[in-house]
Amino acid sequence: MDKILFDILNQVNEGIIILDDTLKILFWNTHMEYITNLKESQVLNNNLYEILPNLQKNYFKESVNVAIEKGHKSFFSAAMHKGLISNNIELNIRVSQLKNHRLKYLMIECIDVTNQFIRINQLKEHAQNLSILNKKLREKEIEIEKLAYYDKLTGIANRTLFHSLAEKLLESAKKDGSILGLIFIDVDNFKFINDNYGHKVGDKLLIELTKILTKFTRTNDIVARYGGDEFLILLPDIKELSNYEFIASRIKAEASKVTIDHMEFEILLSMGVSFYPNDGENIDDLISKADKAMYNVKGIGGNKCMCYLNE
Repeated sequence: MDKILFDILNQVNEGIIILDDTLKILFWNTHMEYITNLKESQVLNNNLYEILPNLQKNYFKESVNVAIEKGHKSFFSAAMHKGLISNNIELNIRVSQLKNHRLKYLMIECIDVTNQFIRINQLKEHAQNLSILNKKLREKEIEIEKLAYYDKLTGIANRTLFHSLAEKLLESAKKDGSILGLIFIDVDNFKFINDNYGHKVGDKLLIELTKILTKFTRTNDIVARYGGDEFLILLPDIKELSNYEFIASRIKAEASKVTIDHMEFEILLSMGVSFYPNDGENIDDLISKADKAMYNVKGIGGNKCMCYLNE
């Protein structure tokens, strides 16, 4: 082989092996010495598979034979064919035929792609870290949203979310001409329970009451904690004004006997009711009228439900 060609190939920044048609090593450039830690003097005139036994894979040997006999080129990626030549360096391997007059030679190129693999792994790690960060941010966003729109103690809608939902339901009622009811609820004996049994029991009582309110209202009704021991129930699309009575009576009956910390309590509820369109054109009016009706109930001893229309 041409010495000038060998000198050139020694300057190439990839491993180059040149073999004769019997797979005897004729050339082993300096980059191959770096890749394998084998000097050219150690490998020349030796069989390829004796020097690099990991190449003795059936698919590789078949590709070598085809390259010698038919001149077909083969390519083996580092991603799919690890450790053929080095366990420490990621190598793409290309096998091709060289012809010099009637003689056939084989050239094996070993292209170091280790840095590319490192970069790809860094990008994968970065993408994974971004995914984890996005998940944490989304969880934090949900947590913040929950704090902004849901009552921390009971888990139901707070005043902010109630007003937002109520405005939408009121707008819908105005469009389709339906009745929208609102029940304002206050716990009559809440201060007594807090003073005599402690705030922890009081909190548990509010949680139990929340369960009752959500259990005995319809799926599309909105239950919200308005503040302290005050709750609101929005009743969209009721057919008759008297429909609220059934819901209120079920709530009152269930609240009459509640067990908290192995103690039985009777939750006494004053409830006032207002309606769109009869009692107001906006949510604030409906809340105000229902609140007045609720205080009228308290004025006659509490633990009843009264409609604003019946003042």
